Amino acid sequence: MENPSEQEIKYREDTTKVYKELLSIPTVNNAFFTSNDESNENKNQISASIILSQIDITNKKSKFYMSQKTILNDPSSKKNFVISSPIQQELATSIISVSPSHKKVLTIKENPSTEFEFSFDITDGSHLITSITSKDIHKKILNDEWFGSFSWSPCEKYVAFIADSKLNITGFFDKEPKDKVVGDQFVFRDDWGETYSPVANPSIFILDIEKEVVFPVEPFPSDKISAGQVIWTPNGEGLVYVGWNFGKRKLGIRACFNRSSSLYHLDFKEFIKVRNQWKENQKLDPKQTKLTTPLSIVNLIPNGNNGCYRSPRFTPDSSKLIFLGFNERIYAHDTCSKIFSLNWSNDIQQNPPQSFETLLDYKNFNDSTPGVFCQSLPVKPFIDEKTFLFSTAIRTTEMIVSFNIDSKELKVIKIPSTDDEPKLYLLYDIDFESKKYLIGETSVNQPTKVYLVDYLNNQEKQLIYSPKPSEQCNSIFKSFSATVHSVPVSKPTPQPYTESIKSFELIYLKNKNSTQSTPLGCLVFIHGGPHGNLDVGYVLTITYLVSLGYNIIIPNYRGSTGYGKDFVDCLPGYVGDLDVDDCVQAINYTLEKIDNTIDRNKVGVIGGSHGGFLSAHLSRFPIVKTSIMRNPVIDIPSMSTLSDIPDWCFFEAGINLSDPSSQYHTLPSMEEIEKMRKCSPSFHIENIKIPSLLALGDSDLRVPPSQGLLYYRMLRERNVPTKCLMYPKTGHSLDSIDARLDQWINISLWLKKYLN
Repeated sequence: MENPSEQEIKYREDTTKVYKELLSIPTVNNAFFTSNDESNENKNQISASIILSQIDITNKKSKFYMSQKTILNDPSSKKNFVISSPIQQELATSIISVSPSHKKVLTIKENPSTEFEFSFDITDGSHLITSITSKDIHKKILNDEWFGSFSWSPCEKYVAFIADSKLNITGFFDKEPKDKVVGDQFVFRDDWGETYSPVANPSIFILDIEKEVVFPVEPFPSDKISAGQVIWTPNGEGLVYVGWNFGKRKLGIRACFNRSSSLYHLDFKEFIKVRNQWKENQKLDPKQTKLTTPLSIVNLIPNGNNGCYRSPRFTPDSSKLIFLGFNERIYAHDTCSKIFSLNWSNDIQQNPPQSFETLLDYKNFNDSTPGVFCQSLPVKPFIDEKTFLFSTAIRTTEMIVSFNIDSKELKVIKIPSTDDEPKLYLLYDIDFESKKYLIGETSVNQPTKVYLVDYLNNQEKQLIYSPKPSEQCNSIFKSFSATVHSVPVSKPTPQPYTESIKSFELIYLKNKNSTQSTPLGCLVFIHGGPHGNLDVGYVLTITYLVSLGYNIIIPNYRGSTGYGKDFVDCLPGYVGDLDVDDCVQAINYTLEKIDNTIDRNKVGVIGGSHGGFLSAHLSRFPIVKTSIMRNPVIDIPSMSTLSDIPDWCFFEAGINLSDPSSQYHTLPSMEEIEKMRKCSPSFHIENIKIPSLLALGDSDLRVPPSQGLLYYRMLRERNVPTKCLMYPKTGHSLDSIDARLDQWINISLWLKKYLN
């Protein structure tokens, strides 16, 4: 390896400084309403907290901070005044939950020195109410968008949450096995895949604040279903949760909305009664170490239909349960969702629902709105008795929408803006009493700002948090602008979608330094999925690429989400074909119709996962001069036997199941292998000659690193310039601290070498 020149060293130092500056801008993780003694008495006062995160480069870890905001309304001037806490409070944990009354805050910390030990601290506005420790009760707490967050009971005496169950097993040489199962210590158990290894048995646990104890809801049927997204019934006597049915094998669940699931009701009142009696019996007979009385559980989805359901929420009058999902077998990992409701009553255990209603059906590409493309509904989604709010992907952006359960009308809420720059909006929290809500507003060159919005006053917004970027960052933000373009397809969409889908969209980031006299290169930044999308929100890494002196093309090719169900459905069976053609068309259209200042000899591609798959495919086209792939899919048939989502490999390659109740088999046939191979970049390896950079996570369960290594070795065999970065203890999203700090500097140096 040659020593770098002084010029190369200076470039490396300069580009590292730019990346460090961009990393210094905090990320808004969440915002929520809180309460204090003054705001309880003063109706003209609202309190909110904002959770921020930032990478500590020196110590290589993420740090979290909380900023307190008080919004005062002056009735005489009809103006709001925002008072901020003078110092942001560093948090010892990012796991925080606010009670329904906004009067209590729960924080959870894991003891790093003791396995399976957690502390649960309950505070109010002025002091610590109690601190509860759980040890060896459960394993990892699952507090995320898939398995759900903490749910307070209406009386605020209990908190329900999801954690991985601790198995009651031991080895052969345990001198006191007691009631443990001996010899099953190393039995293989499926887990829930990418980011969740080794989570195998997600179950419901209860924090009893009055008795200061944590206990499992048992005996939970974790051998049949895994629990998540638990909420309390309005009367506090039951729990409603999502149960994923996994049959003979668990498949990866992250980013997979299509995993078979149902909604269940558990009689908590009966469970507590049985548990209290068991605790009394234990005093007389200490050998009764486990609860054995079966739980009272009811499946709320009648008759079963291979569907997938999520995000249950109760209406304010407790008469209905609203939820999202699909009432049929869905094979695409993400697509347009439906909105459902079922009637609710307090005797649901004795009289389970016989049916449920579809409030909003699928929408398609040419509908006025493309439908529901969101992870979940807010924890408290209702803004009035009949209307709830949520944010959803709508083509190249994300908007806040309202849905009325009586009129069944889905409406985009128009947030006032002072300019024409495309914006993206995120919904954080809703206050039902004041009819106000908290949102994040962002654009390609504007990191997230947080606003308080007045629902009853024409969505009037009050800025309560704005980041303070450095002068250098602001200079970068001003150096480019975004436009959205509809691009005609060059290859017709297959039937039955030929007439309905004739275009796709791209976002173009124009570097203002690119002119006729000084043309700049261009990068095609390709999203993964393929059923995902990229939008007009702020992305640090894309901003960094612009700062390096590039224009950016972001294609939302056919198969992307946010454009209707048919736009998703048209791609499976044509991956490596339609999506590749759309990316090539995006380049040609940009060069010919959008910007004639691009240097055509400096076009590169970059993408992760399926975006890496497409970057590898595009590497055989003469217009592309270099390719950067992050955990790319290279060879679908070999991936099908190793990935946590083997069904993706079969379905996207056009291999369909005739029976919707069956599963794809583990080992593909020779015919299926051939079909998968023809879709793959590996099929075209002889035509790939351009310099290629790979970034891989050694713990990636979704697209195992063997995929990227296969490509790396095939290129080296053919004397193609290539380099592979391998990040330890890093998964599919390449979001470990090491990967985040290293890969983008390496990418900038690669581009400097091969695209300049």
